[in-house]
Amino acid sequence: MEPIKEEAMTSVERMLTAMELKEPDRVPIWPLIDFVQTKYLDHISAQDMLENPDKAQEAMEWIYHKMGGFDIAMAGGGMYMQYVNPFPDMFSVYYLDWKLPGRQLSPNAPPQLAERSLTDPFLKAEEYDKILKDGFFWLANFNNAKMGDMMKLSKIAPKVVENTIKWWEHFKVPTFNDGAGGTIFDLLSTFRGSTNFMKDIYRHSDKIIEICDKYTDDFIRMGEYGITQSQGKTLLVGGARASSDFISIKHFEELFWPYFKKTVSTYVKKGYIVQMHMDTNWTDRLHYFLDLPKGKIYLHMDERTDIFKAKEILGGHLCIEGNLKPSLFTVGTPNMVEKQVKEIIDKCADGGGLIVGSEIPDDAKLENIKAMCDACKTYGSYRK
Repeated sequence: MEPIKEEAMTSVERMLTAMELKEPDRVPIWPLIDFVQTKYLDHISAQDMLENPDKAQEAMEWIYHKMGGFDIAMAGGGMYMQYVNPFPDMFSVYYLDWKLPGRQLSPNAPPQLAERSLTDPFLKAEEYDKILKDGFFWLANFNNAKMGDMMKLSKIAPKVVENTIKWWEHFKVPTFNDGAGGTIFDLLSTFRGSTNFMKDIYRHSDKIIEICDKYTDDFIRMGEYGITQSQGKTLLVGGARASSDFISIKHFEELFWPYFKKTVSTYVKKGYIVQMHMDTNWTDRLHYFLDLPKGKIYLHMDERTDIFKAKEILGGHLCIEGNLKPSLFTVGTPNMVEKQVKEIIDKCADGGGLIVGSEIPDDAKLENIKAMCDACKTYGSYRK
């Protein structure tokens, strides 16, 4: 392992300082890495990254040292607990047709979601009433994961705890996605299929609201239960299908925002770090996030949300994270990556509250990931 250069702050100190909207020693870096290591390590497959916590931890430590260190990491085994989740969730193979490596896919293929067609959704429109009467658990199936997978949780979970503690206490690096608190809106959208659900928000909005009113507290408790099992500190609360790419502001305000706000605010009040993982374009509704509490939240945006607008609106209120284009890491060059990092730092770093990062494609070039890390460490230092 290549040694990590000692810096003025540990990653834990740096991240917490950024989330508290202060200026750390430098801008924190987060390459959101899932399976890119498997492209470079012959003895570790994507299946291992899911099912073998020791190999998954080895792979994450390998790339951490290869990059010279970064500021957020995934605990080895954490992805298994994400996909083999007994609760209704966007990633759970018990509720959706996730195809997994080493099963429906080759050992080195990343998980893929097969969202059902317009004519064969997981959930029929007339079954909203059944959810109101019986909850969500009747929707569980065992096509893509078996009872044996659930039994493995009792063996894998202690390893995930061990690896989580190792990142926080040995490497002094925070972990992400130690648990998840999804929204009912996004889950229903996936169960119904996006086209069906777009019709439902006009035809059955009263049912959607009734379901959200009835079960949001239960979903909050399920997310909290998950993080108690991993003994982590960061809860992911994601959103994708309530953005401007999908629905109007009117429907956003009625069907999504009150429940998302309650979820995030509850987790912050309970002392968790909240990662708001917001895929797709949220630019026109960034101002709603001003209603959320300050500190212990970071807003993770992909390239579709305008990070410069986010800084303008939310600077001084929420820590923002993003938002290099993932394609840069596969088809770009180190110089191109460095240029975009510098632009984000120039426009967003002042006053703190910035994390530079991107979701890293599985076929990314290591030199491009390294370019992002190096640019933050050299160019991202705050001038006192």
